[in-house]
Amino acid sequence: METYDTNEILRQARAMRAEEMRRIQGLMTARLVVYVRLLAGSLADAGEALRPLFSWNPQNAKPGRRAIGPSLATRASLSLRSLFSWNPQAH
Repeated sequence: METYDTNEILRQARAMRAEEMRRIQGLMTARLVVYVRLLAGSLADAGEALRPLFSWNPQNAKPGRRAIGPSLATRASLSLRSLFSWNPQAH
């Protein structure tokens, strides 16, 4: 009959557990980096999709008509543009 050194078995088990925890932590870090890169790429693509909404420049529909002032679409666009481009340090 063999004798077992329980202290040595416990030490090896703890060492194996610590090694596995480090391995899992490395995997989670690598996956988190990939996730953040994908999220940043998605946000950049969303920004490109919204670019036409903020670069639209409305013109008067009929150049031959008598213009009293800018059209309603032009006034709305300028109002929205001033709302998103307000700079408190400009004053």
